[in-house]
Amino acid sequence: MPKLSEAEVLDKLSDAKGWERHGDMLVKTWQFSSFRRAIEFVNLAAELMTKHDHHPTLVVSYREVRVEMCTRDVGGLTEKDFELVRAIETIPVDR
Repeated sequence: MPKLSEAEVLDKLSDAKGWERHGDMLVKTWQFSSFRRAIEFVNLAAELMTKHDHHPTLVVSYREVRVEMCTRDVGGLTEKDFELVRAIETIPVDR
């Protein structure tokens, strides 16, 4: 999958509510009411990541989960990243 142009990334980023761009990555952090809730979210996200065959970095710190998304083999962002962002956003989050 080809790396998106700067204009394409900026256009798609406007639909990725809550996600920030850090260089060639999309990043979002969630805060949960408990460690257990954070891990439940991670497990649901991992299922989606496996289904999409795309495996971003997940950082878990007690009640906080951070996802760092990029397509490593092209060194930047692709449509695959934004597809997974949309999928992750369907996970119900009750904090």
